[in-house]
Amino acid sequence: MNSQRFIAVDQGNSFFKLTLIVDGEVKEACRVATDATEEFFSVVERYDADCGAFCSVGRIDSRLVESLRMAVAGRLLVLSRRTPLPVSIDYSTLATLGFDRIALAAGAACSFPGECVAVVDAGTAITLDVVDASGCFRGGRITAGMRLRFESIHQFTSALPLLSCEGCPPIIGDGTDSCIRSGVVRGISDEIAETFREYRNYFGCTRLVLTGGDAPILHECISTRIPADHVPDLMARGLLYIYNHNDKDS
Repeated sequence: MNSQRFIAVDQGNSFFKLTLIVDGEVKEACRVATDATEEFFSVVERYDADCGAFCSVGRIDSRLVESLRMAVAGRLLVLSRRTPLPVSIDYSTLATLGFDRIALAAGAACSFPGECVAVVDAGTAITLDVVDASGCFRGGRITAGMRLRFESIHQFTSALPLLSCEGCPPIIGDGTDSCIRSGVVRGISDEIAETFREYRNYFGCTRLVLTGGDAPILHECISTRIPADHVPDLMARGLLYIYNHNDKDS
């Protein structure tokens, strides 16, 4: 049964992602820096949720979670190793599998049932995972995200500037700044495109889905060559799917 007012909270490396889902439909979403806890709880209070789910890419702050439980009127599910899942996992090191990747796998399975999906989460790190047609997470790849690559180029060279992304860059840069931006952004786009081709050949993937903070820019660069879906609320959909699976069984 769908929740009346459900809050999905994803604690990433750099941001909290908060999504309000009312009767199964996304009504509002925002990102808050992980060190801005006052702003975070201000958003939680404004969403006025009846229930919700929380996952974290890293160590869970028990005090933050308990405060979140108090702010949510009903049940708060905290994704853990013991949480029953509506998807299966085929992964050799379950103890190190990020909960964000599990939630995204659930989001892909419920959003594209019966399809083999390549899921790209473009955040601080980039994950490129496979969820097969039976709803099984098969693993994937992890690589450095856009910001990490810009910072590395600057930090480990003597003269190259520290830059950030300014949209989809040209294929060939005509100056140092545009060359760096093209190398980072187009390089990631090429990596994703080639990975999808490999996943399609090996696993039979039929759909490429992009989510995460840098997904809009990468989608702009990739979609001219490969059909791709930008699904910004994939994580939230996955958390709701997991919540409903557990609510049904409780």
